[in-house]
Amino acid sequence: MKRELMNQVNGIVLQVLYRGFRVLYREDSRVRAEIKGWDEELTLKLICGPGGAALAMRHDSQDGVRKIRRAQRCDITMRFKSVEGAFKVLSGRMSVAEAYAEHLFFLEGDIYKTMSFVRCVEYIESYLFPGFMTRRILKEVPEKQISALQVYALALLENGR
Repeated sequence: MKRELMNQVNGIVLQVLYRGFRVLYREDSRVRAEIKGWDEELTLKLICGPGGAALAMRHDSQDGVRKIRRAQRCDITMRFKSVEGAFKVLSGRMSVAEAYAEHLFFLEGDIYKTMSFVRCVEYIESYLFPGFMTRRILKEVPEKQISALQVYALALLENGR
């Protein structure tokens, strides 16, 4: 039961993260610059443990990123070893860097390209998580270019395609 609840929360957070990517591509110059630096059609996948929630997306020059439904092989795959490990990161209890240091996930693909993805995630976290959480999980909390409330509102309106 606990694992299933964590998996459901992971799935919700992945959807919010995806919408955050799309909103901040339009609204935050740093996220836009990172994503524009990605190879055209670069594919990324996050998998939250065996049988866990997953998010796959592709770089799209117009929209920044687009969700893809069936991604067999991606350029970059972050595969968490467990639903619980993914939950720690996605709920803001642990940073991606800490999870990497504790070997909570496998990384398949170019680590240099992955670092750009992680920087985007950190920008998104700075908008979506409250200050006390971001100060705990990020070495440096980036300045916001729009309000977190605007990001949440735009993310809710985002069609999620």
